[in-house]
Amino acid sequence: LNWYLNETFTVRTFYRYYFDDWGISSHTASIEVPIKITDKFTLYPSYRFYNQTAADYFRPYESALSTDDFYTSDYDLSEYSANQIGFGVSYTDIFAKAHIWKLGLKSIDLKFYQYDRDTSFSSSIITAGFKFVMD
Repeated sequence: LNWYLNETFTVRTFYRYYFDDWGISSHTASIEVPIKITDKFTLYPSYRFYNQTAADYFRPYESALSTDDFYTSDYDLSEYSANQIGFGVSYTDIFAKAHIWKLGLKSIDLKFYQYDRDTSFSSSIITAGFKFVMD
């Protein structure tokens, strides 16, 4: 669901439920609130929550038996929850006044995310995106 509050604020929400025949089911929920600072700059604070059950054949490291028909110790298939907090900034020039050779720079996006799992895994993520239009 997305809500347009006014010219400055919009709320974007997302929910997904997943299941498969390996025994994994998961829930993902996220919210992003773009804040239009000027006609060219927008800020993007965001939050994402993820939760999943373990696969039927998941066994922690060195706990599977040689008599098991199937097993995996891939912790991406274990039970866990994760949180991701992010912040981004976007510059948009819809008329593409800035040029690099024959390309007009339409937008630049920079985002930072902090991702944390309850399995002691965490990461910091930085992304950059550039959109160009041809002259």
